[in-house]
Amino acid sequence: MTAGIPNQSETSGQTVLYFHGLPGSAAELASFGAAIAANARHFHVVARGDALAGGEPSGYFGRLAAQIERQWPDEPLHLVGFSLGAAAALRVAPVLGARARQIDLVAPAAPLSLGDFLDDMAGAPVFRAARAGRATFAALTQLQALAARFAMPRMAAALMASARGGDAGLAADPLFLEQLAHSLRASLLTQRAAYQAELRLYVADWSADLAKLQQPVTIWQGSEDNWTPPAMAQALAAALPAAAELRMQPGLSHFSTLRRYLETAIQP
Repeated sequence: MTAGIPNQSETSGQTVLYFHGLPGSAAELASFGAAIAANARHFHVVARGDALAGGEPSGYFGRLAAQIERQWPDEPLHLVGFSLGAAAALRVAPVLGARARQIDLVAPAAPLSLGDFLDDMAGAPVFRAARAGRATFAALTQLQALAARFAMPRMAAALMASARGGDAGLAADPLFLEQLAHSLRASLLTQRAAYQAELRLYVADWSADLAKLQQPVTIWQGSEDNWTPPAMAQALAAALPAAAELRMQPGLSHFSTLRRYLETAIQP
């Protein structure tokens, strides 16, 4: 299906919770200029690292849902997840139950068990390291942290070196690269434990959690995405039990699909 603007009547009165990517941060919402950032000024960024404290990793999404309930105790909720943040939104939504009225997923990272996707994912080395075990993954993230500390501009540029489609222009955009650097610092330095924990939870098989979802889901997916490939979004849409609308974005890739979504973001 083609791109469209979310239905205002369906979103009115809902509190919008934003689940950023990994690496990622609230800087994603400011990556595409002041006008687009203003369009998402009412988004509330969920502080996912806080849910790591006080329990086993298996209870992470339950604690995250409880944190959301404390912070927003009464309002109906609209969840928006980008990239690996989409996986977090999908796993929190069943715990929130009827409080979560709808879910928008942008370039979503679906369960790896839904298909043979890794060879088409730019982040495959990170996911393979997370699958290999805690020590291997810790060693990789330590190297990433050193790069984030001492060679941040080069790291941000390297992350975009394989940019395709609409992401190619972003790879040369100083504002985008600056905000990407903020996100890398947040995930790899200040929030590294949360980054590691959530990546390990992502690479496990969580496909059974999809059956618990009852909320309507809209998926925004770039046709040229080499971070979360179109086949992954198609498999996710097919696996969801509730009606899922797949809005394919011709010519766009990963971050450029987020830009398109934010350009037409739901209004308060």
